[in-house]
Amino acid sequence: SLERDPRGFAPVVMNEERLATANSERLFYIFQALRDGRSVDEIQKLTQITPWFLEQLQQIAEFESVIVAERELTTEVLLNAKRHGFSDAAIAGLREINERDVRAERWRKGIRPAYLQVDTCAGEFRSETPYFYSSYWSAPSVRSEVNLARGQESVVILGSGANRIGQGIEFDYSCVRSVQKFRSEGYHVIMVNSNPETVSTDYDTANELFFEPLTHEHVSEVLKFARPRGFVAQLGGQTPIHLAPALVEDGFTLMGSSLNTIDLAEDRGRFNEICRSFDIAIPKSGLAANISDAQKIVASIDYPVLCRPSYVLGGRRMEVIENDTELESYFARHHDFISEKSPCLVDEFLDRALEVDVDLVRGPDWHVIGGIVEHIEAAGVHSGDSMGVVPPQRLKTETAKKIEEIAVRLADRLEILGLLNLQLAVKNDVIYMLEANPRSSRSVPFLVKATGVPLVDLGVLAILGRSHSQVRPERFQWRKANCVSVKGVVFPFKKFYEADSILGPEMKSTGETMGRGRDYAEAILKAFVASQHVLPATGEVFLSLRDKDKMELLPLARDLVSMGYTLSATGGTARFLRDHNVDCEELKKVHEGRPNCVDRIRSGQVAFVINTTSGRRAIDASFGIRRSCIDYSIPCITESDAAQSFLAALHRSRHGDFSVEALPPLQKI
Repeated sequence: SLERDPRGFAPVVMNEERLATANSERLFYIFQALRDGRSVDEIQKLTQITPWFLEQLQQIAEFESVIVAERELTTEVLLNAKRHGFSDAAIAGLREINERDVRAERWRKGIRPAYLQVDTCAGEFRSETPYFYSSYWSAPSVRSEVNLARGQESVVILGSGANRIGQGIEFDYSCVRSVQKFRSEGYHVIMVNSNPETVSTDYDTANELFFEPLTHEHVSEVLKFARPRGFVAQLGGQTPIHLAPALVEDGFTLMGSSLNTIDLAEDRGRFNEICRSFDIAIPKSGLAANISDAQKIVASIDYPVLCRPSYVLGGRRMEVIENDTELESYFARHHDFISEKSPCLVDEFLDRALEVDVDLVRGPDWHVIGGIVEHIEAAGVHSGDSMGVVPPQRLKTETAKKIEEIAVRLADRLEILGLLNLQLAVKNDVIYMLEANPRSSRSVPFLVKATGVPLVDLGVLAILGRSHSQVRPERFQWRKANCVSVKGVVFPFKKFYEADSILGPEMKSTGETMGRGRDYAEAILKAFVASQHVLPATGEVFLSLRDKDKMELLPLARDLVSMGYTLSATGGTARFLRDHNVDCEELKKVHEGRPNCVDRIRSGQVAFVINTTSGRRAIDASFGIRRSCIDYSIPCITESDAAQSFLAALHRSRHGDFSVEALPPLQKI
């Protein structure tokens, strides 16, 4: 169910430390050790894992050699391989043949999974729940038409798969709302998902739940068994989008936006051409298969640049690169994920730009804008980590109108049928298109709750092809919301001793909060408090600022002093503040001796910290500051715009005049 590699236990280069020490990939090294001939006793002594579990893995490892050694894939070998849990891709890899050939041979031999009911009553009572898992230990299942009401069509919704940062809970809202809407429209709804943390995998949410990995093999087997009208891939994040082409090639019907629409949005070259045809600005960019290619691209773009391998999830391995040394380091660290087939995207980085997210729904002859979420942090912070506000607070009215016009034009050109998410940046009043996602996004639940516009319900009607007269889209106006809503962010840094709280293009957050208020200050105060930020009324504020933030944050420093806080800072920041007549105590950096700034933070004298930095070397050097804040639960703000917002929350917290703002009722369709 990991989705990382359909082969399952793909070979790895043995690493004793990864084998002996608990880590997220340990299982792969245990299996490699068994594959290399190490005994269960030897591995047990290194890992302290109960031998019974190691013996189960050993059986699988031993059967690998059987698959390799057999002259042909007999019915017995294939059936036993499936009973041992080997995927078609794993068998194909061991036999050095094509995965589709393995699947065709398996089907020819009649080796298909059975779908058995999960006994939710543990044998105490008869279980009638439509909650299924696949097994090759029973005769293949045959679909019974009595499972469906007469004349009722079925639809399969693909969930988000394994839970991880960047995808999972964020998309469960869209999956669950869509199940409810499809059911209200008279459809028998089948959910396919493998994430036990989600409501969509509650056995009473959909008409039927298939608890299966989100891989081509498993999903295609479910579709063959269920025989639905079609499947929906735009609700579970990026995983279903990646599965769609192979499933369509198998003959299954994709409901909503077509494969061509998905490709137009996802293919950087094709999408850029569309933007150019509409005179929409796009950051300069290029594709690099190696460091040499990247250096040529940078020569025409100039630093800073944003590097990211193709098909990233949650911004994984995305970094802002400031110079040649960092570029060389990036390609050295990530060369395993960069190739001619999967090149690295090298984009112009729009420093200090204002980023926005737009979510909309397009039907055959209508559209509804769900809202514009203005990121509070400047460009460079992943949208999942950035705080956001609706309605926008800094975006000019005419710019917001242009963004809505661009969104509608692009949705029409892409021929979207369902949901579309756009990410844009505004710099010097120029609107830049960053990317388009032809699916639901992680900002959809926030927007729906902030505005009352039922985006997912509307998305289902669009997927079903409902017309303008049936939907009456003019009823749904996101600007009519009478409160300001701020999306707060929750991070897991406390649980990981090596984690760094500095924000960047790679997503780190594991949760969201929402603050609603009569104005921005009240809303952001509530968002900070809900995100477990302490708002100290007095005390010392420690500052360590990069050069380009010093002048911008000078008024903030003066404001803090006027509010009664005392300031301390590292040398450069302290001298800058004193030169501008702001009283500040100078503290040593870590490498300058002791006592230093980290000692000061750990002593309990510091109420909160503002630490802005950039560049790999500076980030590494200031890690101790941020880590100390995590360890001692001291607020640490790492972006200048977030610091301004934190100050607004501090001001508002002193007024003590707050009200409880109810969520707007979801507008009925």
